[in-house]
Amino acid sequence: MMHLPTIIIISIILNSIISSFLMSLYVLRKQKTYLYWCISCFIFVFAQVTAALRAFIDLDFVSHYLADLFIIAAPLAAILGIHAYNSTDKTKFTACIGVLLASAIILLPIYSSPFGQLYTTTVIACCFCYAAYALNKLHLGRITHFLLLQICFVVHAILMFCQAALLLSAPTSVIDTQQALAIILISHIVISTCTALVWPVLMFLESEQVLTDLANLDPLTGLLNRRAFLNLSATHLEQAHGCQKELCALMIDIDFFKKVNDKFGHETGDEALKWVAKQIQAQLREHDIVARIGGEEFAILLPNTSENNAHALSERIRLAINNQQFIYNQQSISLSLSIGVIKHSAGSNINDLLAQADKGLYQAKHNGRNQVVVAI
Repeated sequence: MMHLPTIIIISIILNSIISSFLMSLYVLRKQKTYLYWCISCFIFVFAQVTAALRAFIDLDFVSHYLADLFIIAAPLAAILGIHAYNSTDKTKFTACIGVLLASAIILLPIYSSPFGQLYTTTVIACCFCYAAYALNKLHLGRITHFLLLQICFVVHAILMFCQAALLLSAPTSVIDTQQALAIILISHIVISTCTALVWPVLMFLESEQVLTDLANLDPLTGLLNRRAFLNLSATHLEQAHGCQKELCALMIDIDFFKKVNDKFGHETGDEALKWVAKQIQAQLREHDIVARIGGEEFAILLPNTSENNAHALSERIRLAINNQQFIYNQQSISLSLSIGVIKHSAGSNINDLLAQADKGLYQAKHNGRNQVVVAI
């Protein structure tokens, strides 16, 4: 088994470095989640230092009572850090302080007895269970590595419950519980340090992803926005020119959409836009590019696609909307699309291409809507 003092020293050094890194992130980003986790790491360092003093001084109030309070406070600060990501830390702050104060009162008469360690272990286990639950409520589905952090919390909780069970059985147990408790202690230190390291990395990645989404995605439909579509389409158009490949663009508009908003309300209109976006995406291939570029306007770029195939795909999109009813709040609404199609020509840029597709779109509207027109 690894040397416990060595593990404690390494953990203290790593947690000190991590807490300093978290503080720098807080200063840079002004996100309180980093501040709370910085505090959690510092508290965990204090907990290890005060607990380690048991080997040098005979002062139970410091090496047991204060150490136990620090050990309880560390996961409570981490929980506040999780809630701070969704700005709900204020509603949880009082509860966490209440748990810490209650622990301070309960531990005062029992901190030097085995019951003090049992109580501390049980509270920590409950804290990690709640941390796993709180992390799950964040709904951070874009980064699957958050599952790793959740597993760390669950494993940590299981270890603490196992430690509590060993402490309860110690007086009557025939096995050497001290060896098992030592292993659990080492695991507790290692997992705490790993968790402290993983959290800021994941939060930083999540924050960067949010900023990227804000810059490139339409917040309502989740499709690309106009800026991102133009940038990405320009690259594909250059490749089509250079490799002499076929490429087509579509401009799509929902017919009489203003009447939907006026009759059913803007909430229904927003849901209709999301429904249309999903129906359009369902008809496209993996490499096709679709964006919402205006109120009820969508644009699609079709790389490696002939004019005939672009027309056929446009018809599938039109029929997918025309042949279904959009249903919301028990209301059935008929929608239709007008679509303009254009094939790229040598020397054209993306703005020229969309302008030509737009001419086809307006011709479709002029002809009576709910149809596809190939621009000439």
